[in-house]
Amino acid sequence: MPADIAPSTPQGPIQHKRPLLGEQLLASGAVSRSQIIYALQKQRVSGEPLGALLIRLGLVTEQEVARCLAVQYDLPYCPFEQLPTPHEEVRELFRRELCINHGMCPIDVVDGELRVAMGNADPQRLMALIDRRTGMRVRLMQTEFSAIPRLIAQLGGDESSALERAFVQEYEKLRLDQQNTLSTDTLLARILHYAVAERATDIHIQPESRSIHLSFRIDGVLLPVYCMEPVLARLIAAIKVRAGMDIADSLLPQDGRFTTTVNDDTYDVRVSTAVTPHGENVVLRLLPTGAYISGLDELGFLPAHLPLLQDLFEQPHGIILMTGPTGSGKTTTLYAGLRGQGLTGKNIITVEDPIEYSLPFATQTQVNRRAGYGFEHAITHFLRHDPDIMLVGEIRDGETAEAAMRAAETGHLVLSTLHVNGVFAVVNRLRTLKIPASTIAEALIGVVNQRLARRLCEHCRQPDLGDDLARDLADRGEPLYRGVGCPRCRHTGYHGRVLVYELLLIDDTLAHWIGEGAPRGGVEMLERPGRYVAMREVALQRLRTGQTSREELRRLFGPQFMETLLQPQG
Repeated sequence: MPADIAPSTPQGPIQHKRPLLGEQLLASGAVSRSQIIYALQKQRVSGEPLGALLIRLGLVTEQEVARCLAVQYDLPYCPFEQLPTPHEEVRELFRRELCINHGMCPIDVVDGELRVAMGNADPQRLMALIDRRTGMRVRLMQTEFSAIPRLIAQLGGDESSALERAFVQEYEKLRLDQQNTLSTDTLLARILHYAVAERATDIHIQPESRSIHLSFRIDGVLLPVYCMEPVLARLIAAIKVRAGMDIADSLLPQDGRFTTTVNDDTYDVRVSTAVTPHGENVVLRLLPTGAYISGLDELGFLPAHLPLLQDLFEQPHGIILMTGPTGSGKTTTLYAGLRGQGLTGKNIITVEDPIEYSLPFATQTQVNRRAGYGFEHAITHFLRHDPDIMLVGEIRDGETAEAAMRAAETGHLVLSTLHVNGVFAVVNRLRTLKIPASTIAEALIGVVNQRLARRLCEHCRQPDLGDDLARDLADRGEPLYRGVGCPRCRHTGYHGRVLVYELLLIDDTLAHWIGEGAPRGGVEMLERPGRYVAMREVALQRLRTGQTSREELRRLFGPQFMETLLQPQG
């Protein structure tokens, strides 16, 4: 029974007749009546539960749906961040497939009571199922739908090891196949499953003179996984065939792609090869299709800064630029900002290379430079489609910059990314792209520069007492932390990532400074509260709350940044 349909014969604590999900969301102001009517029309076609459909369409957040369901079922609401890691004693109670199929995950046993987190599930059926299998008293907790797969992944702590063993077994089988009679398809599937279980974003296959190295990029860092014999070079040919590339050409770099399914999730795999003296180097980027688009409040921005960001994305026109290195989550933040807008009341157009997320109600297009269809052409063309908001994947050249600025000046809100290392470097970068200072001052309304720092593993982090400064801070009740390493984090000391950022909102004073050519020496005056959030401020917050370490911030920002980070500011 879908989660948004009230149970007919409730049991236990689920006995009171409560408003249905749509009625609660409408009463709370989370959705408008026209949006509910549209969603119900869509539901008649798709057959999806209303809660899941509203989330997919971006009309409500997962938190809003989960809170309403908790009220409807008279259950406590517990967000994913506040749920404890599933305890080992409950691991054997339910199979992974059973948990996935029923939208639940056991957490632990407290005073003889089994605590279970529930996502998109029917609590009546869930309680009956648990009673049949365990006979234990049950306490259900409502959480977000997407939290359940993440909890199940924590519950199955040995899944990665099992997949590693399966990969090694298949590799050994192929290594002994001297006649090349066996296909490498199974080995590739094992690698993909192993990479997904390890949360890898990229798979690197690097040939050397006497070996082939397999590495995964996990939490932004490339980690070695396995060393294979050169006989497995045929794996590279198999990947090229799968990606629609020319296997006869090994002298030029190529790009390709294919789609695969891992654990019922579909991934778009982007493949790129490069020629080396020892063969072709291959990188596979894993992009989940249909990935859930988080809101700004779910990305990790500090609560004090969320109003500034939300105000920025609610502006009617101008250009917002996200900056930072490749892989720092710039496009994700732009989509999260879009998610907070009234998607049904605005014409949103995205121009990308490639399209990273599917955005409900938006018109999305992918550029094709080989066919002469670049960013600048798409922007110019879509200005005739009456857009309210336009997301441009990246400003790479003067033509794209000029087209984006022109769109921002003519009454549209433009969101894009730019490769610079700080918010104040944006003006100079745009000037090098031949954009006049007066145009920048008129169009630019805000800049966010961000990085993704590795998060300390909660299972093995310890107080950092490695030097006098750390010991002094610990004595003052402000301890720093470091990662020791454990099996859960592949002995790296880190698991997941946390956002570190700086934010600049353009007001009349700053616009005047930009229009004057951004003379040197004027920046310090513009770094004032309410309009500017410093990277140092956020980094300190992450450090002092034990979310990351000094070593990780040094890796991201360099030693010079760290020299002054913990020193008092005058």
